[in-house]
Amino acid sequence: MKRFRFETIHLMLMGLILFGLLALCVSIVQSRMLLLLAIFLVLLFIIALLWYQKEIHELSDLNHIEILNEQTENNLKSLLDKMPVGVVQFDKETNLVEWYNPYTELIFTSEEGLFQNQMIHDILLEKRKGNISQTFEVSGNRYTSYLDEDSGVFYFFDAFIGNRQTIDASMLRPVIGIISIDNYDEITDNLTDADISKINSFIANFIADFMNTRHIFYRRVNMDRYYFFTDYQNLKELMDNKFAILEVFRKEAQERQLRLTLSMGISFGQKYHDQIGQVALENLNIALVRGGDQTVIRENEEGKTPVYFGGGSVSTVKRSRTRTRAMMTAISDRIKTVDNVFIVGHKRLDMDALGASVGMQFFASNIIDNSFAVYEPDDMAHDIERAIERLQADGKTRLISVTHAMRLVTKNSLLVMVDHSKTSLTLSKAFYEMFEDVIIVDHHRRDDDFPENAILTFIESGASSAAELVTELIQFQNDKKRLSKVQASILMAGIMLDTKNFSTRVTSRTFDVASYLRNKGSDSVEIQQISATDFNEYKQVNEIILRGERICDNIIVGTGIENHIYTNVIASKAADTLLSMAGIEASFAMVQTQSDKFVISARSRSKINVQRIMERLGGGGHFNLAACQIESQHFDDVKQLLIETIENTLKETNEVE
Repeated sequence: MKRFRFETIHLMLMGLILFGLLALCVSIVQSRMLLLLAIFLVLLFIIALLWYQKEIHELSDLNHIEILNEQTENNLKSLLDKMPVGVVQFDKETNLVEWYNPYTELIFTSEEGLFQNQMIHDILLEKRKGNISQTFEVSGNRYTSYLDEDSGVFYFFDAFIGNRQTIDASMLRPVIGIISIDNYDEITDNLTDADISKINSFIANFIADFMNTRHIFYRRVNMDRYYFFTDYQNLKELMDNKFAILEVFRKEAQERQLRLTLSMGISFGQKYHDQIGQVALENLNIALVRGGDQTVIRENEEGKTPVYFGGGSVSTVKRSRTRTRAMMTAISDRIKTVDNVFIVGHKRLDMDALGASVGMQFFASNIIDNSFAVYEPDDMAHDIERAIERLQADGKTRLISVTHAMRLVTKNSLLVMVDHSKTSLTLSKAFYEMFEDVIIVDHHRRDDDFPENAILTFIESGASSAAELVTELIQFQNDKKRLSKVQASILMAGIMLDTKNFSTRVTSRTFDVASYLRNKGSDSVEIQQISATDFNEYKQVNEIILRGERICDNIIVGTGIENHIYTNVIASKAADTLLSMAGIEASFAMVQTQSDKFVISARSRSKINVQRIMERLGGGGHFNLAACQIESQHFDDVKQLLIETIENTLKETNEVE
């Protein structure tokens, strides 16, 4: 029953009534005792009234608190029903669920519509046993939990919500990428406007579909160059998919009988967008000099190494005569500023490296007097020895040993590296370290171990050989001096070595260069005498071939005899011979060159990228011609490593079943 409370008006009326009664008593009652009694009764009534009002107020406060508590409890229940937080009340003795909120029902209800009491019971049991893990998983989603054993309540919430800011911070890093359409100029050079329009439409539609599907912002700079901007989340998905977009584009282009491929340079980082863009451009250049049809990714941070994807087709990147002429001018201008030029090939010179060295020495001698082709007299194959003897007898090429060259180096000297771009492969690492500036002329795909002090790089992976590139530089130099018969023959021998007598990796440019050298006196008899196979070498090549094993239907691995020392040239010739056999798509020749060093030469036709395999073993080269060196004490370990690397690489790239 609701209690009556006196309001202010009630108290005022009571006061007036009591005042009137007292006034009446004073005027009527004559006795002092009766008057005092009346006053006492009035005061007693007032005290009773005040006590009653006090009691009423105390009860009212308690009711008010009860009402507030009731409202708060209802609000909390409503909040628990709406918040994405699971609450389960359970029996502390049996762990049986007594009550749960709607969010709990949503998470623990199966697809059949059944609430999974047993699953909650099992989770509670694990938690109460002392499982220190604060997370559990339901239907592939992870939840963070808290157990209040004193009150018998179990709480949980989506773990992703708690970590959203951390995840987004890494996934939202800005990404800048550049796409280049390989071979575009070469293909569209002689086409009609209508045909070019069809090709442009195919490229534009393909790029637009790809970008729009992934919600990537992009802009076309010209028909063969695009820039795009996205975040790391998109980039990670592309990397997880191994940039399959490269293969898709190549196949769609092939269906239209177009030799087009994509190359991408991509970079990402936390800030400095101008630096990210610059690194992306550098990565694109690396992708192009490595032969195109691939993606190079490197984070904009000191010490980060590039990551490569693609490279699944033979290099067909357009070689521009304009670029060759520009490089001739740039190299000439740099040579004019130095006092000495030294040209070096790679370790254990082959005919291409020697020919390129001789050609560059001739090129530099047309500009300054002090130019030298450097060789190592204590480490030469038989054909190189014969070539050096013929050059020395000819007297037109300034040849010096590494030891002699070291005594001539000054602060203003220049080093030219030919037929290689890895410091670990250069003729002499100690000699290389004496130079501040280096120029590189090479036809191999660029690798990680690249000289940091390279001021000019003329790398054309589409060229057949370094000798071909050097001969083109000499052609554009157009000097009055003429190559000697021996010099022209050695340059031609270098081209013939790397093209297997003009049977592989040849282009129209290769034949143009060969024609030029023939006009300068290149002699086939001279080449035959220099490049003739030594009888002992021939025997060793056949030893490797006879020890060959098929590891797949179309792959052969040949090995030398254990603890028998061979030369690099032997491995190269064995790999070439193995590849010439019917049904063979790739060949590998492994030999021991020192007591603790092994060399592997790799060759392929057009389907298997041996460069990628050799890079994993610390080497490099071309799509279809590569090599590596491995230091080890055990023959069988190196062989097993080679076979495992071949199998793993081919499985990853889906080049074998």
